[in-house]
Amino acid sequence: MVEDITSIIEIAAPRDRVWRALSEPALVVEWMGCLRFEALPGHIFYLQPDRARRDAGDVTDAIACRIEALDPPRRLSFSWGFPDIPDTWVDIRLRRIPGGTYVRLVHSGWSQFDDHETEDVRGGLGHAWHSVALPALRAVAESLA
Repeated sequence: MVEDITSIIEIAAPRDRVWRALSEPALVVEWMGCLRFEALPGHIFYLQPDRARRDAGDVTDAIACRIEALDPPRRLSFSWGFPDIPDTWVDIRLRRIPGGTYVRLVHSGWSQFDDHETEDVRGGLGHAWHSVALPALRAVAESLA
């Protein structure tokens, strides 16, 4: 069975500030590099890994995502749609801890694929969530006043 991608990080900022970084369009762009983000249930936004296309506002070959659940300031969930394959899902939950916020991200839906079909993608995404996106979320949230 294919396991979910799980990444956890602690951020030295109050949960409300982390929620702002997670949900305000101008801040989401800073840590997730997306286009057309709005924190509205059902809204579609795009993750554009190509920086030149992102800078131009071009969604060609971008990953289409749809907001599935919002529970401010606790939870943001969205679908993750690679072109021509079934969606997977990202669920980000925030919990208060002494001195800041505990962030748990789970990227699920991989069990619909064979292990070998997603091994490289899951490995790359696991690294990107843990080593790039969540540290960038931390930097944005901790920089807010």
